Amino acid sequence: MALTGLPLLVLAIAAALAAFGLTIRYWPRGGRWRILTRTTGVLVCEALVLFTAGLVVNRALDNLFPSWTTLLHQDSAPPPAALAAPRSRLDAWLHTRAAQGARQGLVIDWTPPAARSWSLSAIPVLAVPPDYFTATAARFPVVVVVTPDGVPPPIDPPAIVVVLRTDRLDPTFLTRTLPAALGADLRVAPHGWGVVGVGADAAAGLDALDRDSARYWSAVAVADAADRLPDAVFAPRDLAGGQAALTIAGGSGGALPATGRVQVVGPVPERLPAALRWVYAHLPAPLAAPLPTGPATPPLPVPAASR
Repeated sequence: MALTGLPLLVLAIAAALAAFGLTIRYWPRGGRWRILTRTTGVLVCEALVLFTAGLVVNRALDNLFPSWTTLLHQDSAPPPAALAAPRSRLDAWLHTRAAQGARQGLVIDWTPPAARSWSLSAIPVLAVPPDYFTATAARFPVVVVVTPDGVPPPIDPPAIVVVLRTDRLDPTFLTRTLPAALGADLRVAPHGWGVVGVGADAAAGLDALDRDSARYWSAVAVADAADRLPDAVFAPRDLAGGQAALTIAGGSGGALPATGRVQVVGPVPERLPAALRWVYAHLPAPLAAPLPTGPATPPLPVPAASR
């Protein structure tokens, strides 16, 4: 019988009512076993009430535990057959939250040791997709959101999303510093990444396309509330094959970017969601772990250095 099914809930309610009725009926009976029968009846009633309440709460929380396996083995998730590196402390911690993360993903503050030296206005935020917790041998593309203002991370994304809040981004941060830190903590794909730059940081993604064409495949420049874009957005750029760029503005009739397409989105709150949808459409599928082709070749012996 399914843990989240209505028949189990109805059965639990009926069993609790029956236990109450039997306990009340036989309360004055039992003779010398009266204390034992009363204690047993009370314990059974309490257990059934708690079980029924748990079923109701589980359904109210949108099936927090969708199955008996998830409920009974939440502290001992089965190890994956082939877990793609890295097996970092963060990745291991996420693996213990597989039951929760597999539903809608997880949103966490990301504080790697190197973050102390980053010129950011706030702690980076990671949105880990639900598939990260089920496809445990896959590496996932990354979407970077760079904004001078705080924005809520997306819910249930198809990729790993990292939100960076900064006033001025170092040119090499997206191409060197960030990939190295993410690669040490999470199972990230080496290519197919996307960037969304907002307001004063709108050109960050376009710069990443120029600097690291193998890693970054798509970028969106989003105008701020005043429909302004930095001058770097309008500079001509040569995109590599497979790369794509988009500029989202409010349609005020200003100059047009020299690279990529232009999409008009009037309401400011709808611009970032539109940018994310466009980037998601240009993401590759998660990179599966390679299948073993045969026994591993033992390393060759290293000759001792001559003196």
